[in-house]
Amino acid sequence: MAERRGTKRWAARALGFATLFALATPILAGAARAQSVEEFYKDKTITLFVGSGVGGSYDMYARLLVPYLSKHLPGNPTVVVKLMLGGGGGLPTAIHMQRTAPRDGTAIGMTQQTIVVAQLIESVAAGKYDVNTWGWIGLMAPIRNMLALWHTAPAQTLEEAREKEVIVGSMGRTSPTYIVPRVLNEIHGTKFKIVTGYNGISGLNVAMERGEIQGRGASWLSVVTATPHYITEKKLKPIVFDGLTREPGFEDVPLLIELAKTEQQKQALTLISSSAEFGRAVFAAPETPADRLAALRRAFDAAMKDPELLAEAKKRQMPIQPQTGEALQKVAARVTKAFPEAVAYARELQGSK
Repeated sequence: MAERRGTKRWAARALGFATLFALATPILAGAARAQSVEEFYKDKTITLFVGSGVGGSYDMYARLLVPYLSKHLPGNPTVVVKLMLGGGGGLPTAIHMQRTAPRDGTAIGMTQQTIVVAQLIESVAAGKYDVNTWGWIGLMAPIRNMLALWHTAPAQTLEEAREKEVIVGSMGRTSPTYIVPRVLNEIHGTKFKIVTGYNGISGLNVAMERGEIQGRGASWLSVVTATPHYITEKKLKPIVFDGLTREPGFEDVPLLIELAKTEQQKQALTLISSSAEFGRAVFAAPETPADRLAALRRAFDAAMKDPELLAEAKKRQMPIQPQTGEALQKVAARVTKAFPEAVAYARELQGSK
């Protein structure tokens, strides 16, 4: 009798375990199944953090991109732009993306192109971010920065700027608005007085119009798109461009690298000018899951071929010359492995401590 009761108790327990296992199996299976990219991004919001002020070319390119990135991403998440000021060269954006931005694929960045080289050269940037840990998504177009002089400036050419002081505005030390005139002072003997602290292109433009400054840098596209009357009324004139190739339409304006007088200067200026390759580049925060980074890259590539985006870019006179994220990842690795001698002299030219 006791034996039968024990058998029944064992059978009841076995039935209970089997029932629990049957109930738990779907839950365990669901947990084991990885969430797809489409499931993750559905109803999510991606923030594109931009290291630029209102009205500059970075702002314009970012706002051009976001609806098409949303269109081509699985799950069609909302993509919004957030401008981050507080320092030149997009440094706050770089630090935010490295240290505090979400790492789940909902935070992407577009900071100024000098940020890659600044990692090597600028003491204010050293150790605060690592571009090789970012997941590069793609490049919309390279950017050649310039230095242009206001029509009332005491000098109107590079040679005249060696004889007369010209006040130029800048957004900060890691910004090309600082780097280009600083390097010109070092290698060409110009007398540019650089005033830092302006927020964005619009701030620089207002300062020129008020007579606070007599010139500014950044891209010529920022003039074409935001203040075309500067061109038609001949109020602003570029005197030098920073890049590895000539700016279309300005073949007679020298490149910064062409002013090098020694091989040492040429190597350092090649490093500095390589920033152009990271013009309007987009990247994801470190440790973004591989499948989401891949989806962001493919959505970006599709956006760059989207007829509607291309038509809108043409209408706004915004060049589209894309590079893939995989290509940018390799360029970033190559640039950050520059010869120590070139890095040291580039620091000297830019006045980095």
